[in-house]
Amino acid sequence: MPPVPGVPDVKRDIACCQAIRERVGPDLVLMLDCYHHYSREEARKLGKALEKLDFYWIEEPMDEHSTSSYAWLAEQLDIPVVGPETAEGKMQTRAEWIVRGASDISRGGVGDLGGLSPLMKTAHLCEAFGVRMEVHGGGAGNLHALCAMSIPGEYYERGLLHPFLNYDEPDPWLNELVDSLDSDGFVHISPRPGLGWNINWDYIREHEVRG
Repeated sequence: MPPVPGVPDVKRDIACCQAIRERVGPDLVLMLDCYHHYSREEARKLGKALEKLDFYWIEEPMDEHSTSSYAWLAEQLDIPVVGPETAEGKMQTRAEWIVRGASDISRGGVGDLGGLSPLMKTAHLCEAFGVRMEVHGGGAGNLHALCAMSIPGEYYERGLLHPFLNYDEPDPWLNELVDSLDSDGFVHISPRPGLGWNINWDYIREHEVRG
């Protein structure tokens, strides 16, 4: 994605997805998160290629402020279109996308929707329409919402791979992770009260700011 020079490049991106599918084989579930920068025609071309590669979904390939572009794309593709992810408007925006057929799977997280309450309202909205919702991002709030939803979100997004981020280290204000992986790769809900945070109160007190 910008500001990297020469992107997006549909041909290169399709070749990358092809190489990944060849590397991992036919049984691993693959999804593509594009993040906004394709045109309609580019998104359609990419989506058609992903269908042939048996990708599970294509996520937010165009600017999410153009709901009509997503309604057009969802009509063009068989692969599920996921969105909106970061569009403003909380559950009201998701309702408009559902009514207009702009995505096949809705998206939302604590950070995108403004808290745990609007996230659960969005989950209930999707349940009422029979539309799946995938929770965007990790953290205690998203993890608890995912486990409390009646309509499936299949995946917990623990963290994006990045050379400068280590998701196995807790934040400095926590004594331990809220979403550590066990030896089988599963994440478990904390038995602690509330959202399960084991807060490092010494760190909080040392970094207290008074006005």
